[in-house]
Amino acid sequence: MALPEDSKTLTHVSPVLTNEALSGALTKWFGEDTAFTHWEYISETGKGDSYLSDLIRIRIFGQSQNGNKHVQVILKTIPKNIARRLTYRSDEFFKNEINFYTKVLPELLKFQSTKNMTEPFDKYVKVFFSYCDGINDVLCLEDESLNGYGSAFRQEGVDLNHCKSIFKVLAQFHAMSFAMKDQEPERFDDISNQIFETYYHERLRDWYSRFWARIGNIAVDAVEKEYSGTIYVEKVKQFCVPERYDDMIEAATNTKNTGVISHGDSWTNNFLFKYVDDIPVAAKIIDFQLCRYATPVLDLTFVVYACTSHNLRVKHYDELINYYYEVLATQIKEMGSDPNKIYSKVLFLSEVKKYSYFGLAFSFESTPFIVLDPEDAVDMDMKGDKKMNIDDNWQIGPFKTKEGRLREANNVVHCVDNGYI
Repeated sequence: MALPEDSKTLTHVSPVLTNEALSGALTKWFGEDTAFTHWEYISETGKGDSYLSDLIRIRIFGQSQNGNKHVQVILKTIPKNIARRLTYRSDEFFKNEINFYTKVLPELLKFQSTKNMTEPFDKYVKVFFSYCDGINDVLCLEDESLNGYGSAFRQEGVDLNHCKSIFKVLAQFHAMSFAMKDQEPERFDDISNQIFETYYHERLRDWYSRFWARIGNIAVDAVEKEYSGTIYVEKVKQFCVPERYDDMIEAATNTKNTGVISHGDSWTNNFLFKYVDDIPVAAKIIDFQLCRYATPVLDLTFVVYACTSHNLRVKHYDELINYYYEVLATQIKEMGSDPNKIYSKVLFLSEVKKYSYFGLAFSFESTPFIVLDPEDAVDMDMKGDKKMNIDDNWQIGPFKTKEGRLREANNVVHCVDNGYI
């Protein structure tokens, strides 16, 4: 049967996805000369899953001397919509993520491979193809659903097993940076300079300030409606001020003394889980567009306030914080460094207290999107070719439900009760 013409090339998706480029990627992937023959559409991802890129799931076919071959991938392309690409600075996020996958992660893994690890970090997604020029950026990643990994339901907070899986994989990931920075500081400096801050930086103040005011007002509204007349209302109003962006810059850019290569966007959607009898037994990290060089506590606090419920924190917060550090310290020790010297438990806990405000502030952005029903997701079909302020497009309003308000307000309650704000 003849193939339809649009299955014989992917250049209409991106001009850099030539047949020659795909043949080269297939050859590298399979370790033998493989010529691209055609591709097949599998599915889209859910509406609202990605604001910074366009995503589709496809299967890419090739032919070698040993027969037909194929690989199933998530194809991530920079938005063709010019207004969307400019408004959301997609080129910066693509550059940061592609640099992570091609220049940073391989060096971390190479360092780790020289160590005798009981359970090395291997919970990442493999790159099939990447290209970066700021206009035609592409990142093509192996589809982990074929390896038994899938997403958790994001509207509800994750349970203890999910959360421990997340904390474990983050600890294993962060530990590579601590040990490499300790043992090979110049090499670590080289790779840390390959990534840059994409969200909280002085150059981005005008880009974010109006939206910060919007999400701060949503947080205040939630606390006022659910905890009227309490100290929590006073505290959230004190917290949701324009100057808070200065604190976010401080946390994201001035914590390199205790810094690691961190994920930067550790909310529910960016972890995939493998299940046995409906229980998560492993997690993989995806989407490194916001990766940064900063204290690992920024990742942890965002997990706490973006992914967990109030009830989980009441019952298990201390357990989870301690669990993360135990895994981290074990990994660092197995790689030949002393966790007590390079990142002691006392120092770690002091940073949890100092920087938990970061996770709270970032959750003011994520929580409204997490609790949105898919049909209410922001429409990214923007008009024109001009850069807009993100507040002009991300026009989210107060929570419609008591459950949504409590999800937000209880994050404030936890921070206040623990003396974090």
